Parts: sequence; structure tokens; C-alpha cells
Amino acid sequence: MSMRIGKLQALTLAAAGCAVLSSLQVTAQAPVDSVKFAPPRRILAGDAFLGEGRRYPSPVLHDVDGDGLPDIVIGDLFGRVTCAPRTPGQTIVTFGAEMKLKDRSGEQLKFHNW
Repeated sequence: MSMRIGKLQALTLAAAGCAVLSSLQVTAQAPVDSVKFAPPRRILAGDAFLGEGRRYPSPVLHDVDGDGLPDIVIGDLFGRVTCAPRTPGQTIVTFGAEMKLKDRSGEQLKFHNW
């Protein structure tokens, strides 16, 4: 199974860069040097960890399939782009297995980084 997105959506995803998926712990009075990030947690996409086996996977949240739920789009060092769709109707946020994103003509999306 693959998902197809338009060129404008693909460029938006490429420009969006990387999203920080852990929560930032800040108070209104906190000095800059006291800002702490929560420890990172690995996210399951289906039965595997998100971005597993890829070099520098960079996730971003975007509603790719138009269901109103943010999916995780992952780009990597080699320009491959995949999507882990959010599972609808779950009380706990879960994501399906990563799948390759394709453009309208059916070609796999790839952004050359070199």
C-alpha cells in the first residue's frame, strides 16, 4: 500500500524540516539555561520502530491522507520519504507501518540531498 500526495504537499513537507516529538518542559519564569527536554522515546509504526534502519530519520507531523489526524512523515539522509499513518478511532495514539510516499504519477517521492 502506498500513499499519493501532490507536488505542493511534497514541497511543504520538504520545507517543514524536522519536528521535535518530545515535550519541552518550560515555565514562564524559567531562565534559558534551565530549559529541559523530556527523554526521547521511540515510536512504533506498526510492528517496527519509526525510521528503523535509516540514516538520520527526520519526522514531521502532517495529515497526509486527509482524515483530520496528523500522520508522521519521515525523510532521511538519502532523500527517501515515507509515512506512518495515524490509526483512527484509537484512544491511545498509534501509527500504522511506514509506507513509501508516491507522487500523482505513481513515482516514489525522493528528495536528493547531495
